[in-house]
Amino acid sequence: MFSIILLVLLLCLGFILLFAGKKQPDKFNKNAFKIAGWFSVGLGIFILMINSYTTVSSGHVKVASLFGKVQDEPLPEGLHFPVNPMLSFKQIDGRQKTHLFSKMGVPSEDKLITNVDVSVQYRIIKSKAPDMVRNTGDAEAAIQIHMVPKLRSILREQGKGVKMAQDFFKESVQAKLQESLQVGLSSFLAQQGIQIDNVLIRGVILPAVIQEAITETKKREQEVIKQAAELDRYALEQNQLIKKAESELEAAKLEAQRIVALADAEAYQIEVVNKQLSKSANYIELKKVEQWNGVLPVYSGGENVPMIDLRK
Repeated sequence: MFSIILLVLLLCLGFILLFAGKKQPDKFNKNAFKIAGWFSVGLGIFILMINSYTTVSSGHVKVASLFGKVQDEPLPEGLHFPVNPMLSFKQIDGRQKTHLFSKMGVPSEDKLITNVDVSVQYRIIKSKAPDMVRNTGDAEAAIQIHMVPKLRSILREQGKGVKMAQDFFKESVQAKLQESLQVGLSSFLAQQGIQIDNVLIRGVILPAVIQEAITETKKREQEVIKQAAELDRYALEQNQLIKKAESELEAAKLEAQRIVALADAEAYQIEVVNKQLSKSANYIELKKVEQWNGVLPVYSGGENVPMIDLRK
């Protein structure tokens, strides 16, 4: 708008100077007024030229308005010349975008509030950009005015069918929630100039009371696992001791069998030797000699030496 006002002022000034220059009696003053007038007119024409075209970036559209009245046809991407220099433009991004809604509270049937992170992929419908500018101002305002309340409404409605808060971790519940959000947001926001491409559940944060219960349950499970591991270790040690005792018992049995076998062999050897020797006449004499301790009997009184029968 400032450039338009400046353009009008420069053109008016230029024509005034040219008209005033014609009435100057002095040639020098006449030329000065003429030069200043044409300079003002030329500058005004230059400003008119740079305001007679506009460019639209790739993936965008421009919405024109004339003195506050929004034009119905948006300008597509590219160069546009000529355009009405009196128009003002608002550029709208029509590329795909992602908006993350963090910690959206969803009540379940057990009266607990679960926080859900929802990611919405969307784009502005270019043909409806003028209506968006006319009704909400821009895309960000449209999201806050239309998308956020509708998203909360659908989440609350879907939460009524979830019995317990921890059920939000179930794949089937999340899939149903995503589908409901996709259908509900698409049908509603299409009328507002927003196209919904995809809706994703990014995260689920259970109520504090549920998280504490889960933590305690996990602690108990870990304790049970630890105790089971300790019992397994003790059972393994006892099995090792039993196997060691069995091995030692088996070794003792084998050693006893070896000693018995050696004793039997030695007894058999002695028996055989004795049988053989008992058949020899010298064996009995040998036994008598082995039994004598080498001491002769002593007698007193008399010179007669007693006779000892060694055969007895």
